Amino acid sequence: MAETIKLIGTEIALSTANTVSLAGVVRVYNNTAGAVLISRANTGGTLGTMTLGAGQVEYLTKLPADTLESNVAIRAVSIAFT
Repeated sequence: MAETIKLIGTEIALSTANTVSLAGVVRVYNNTAGAVLISRANTGGTLGTMTLGAGQVEYLTKLPADTLESNVAIRAVSIAFT
């Protein structure tokens, strides 16, 4: 059986550091024409980075207090898999 996505929050424009509603899983969508850099951080600093190509969707896991940010505004929403 295929997994389905449960929306937990409202989609936001993600650019500056944001917990995305204290999410544990975040769907990110690059709705721009170019690649963007996404960073995950906590109070100790940057935990990791990744590049997301134009039109790509990825599902990221994080601790609720961790933040995500992008060098260009992309779309992000808190989700869960069912």
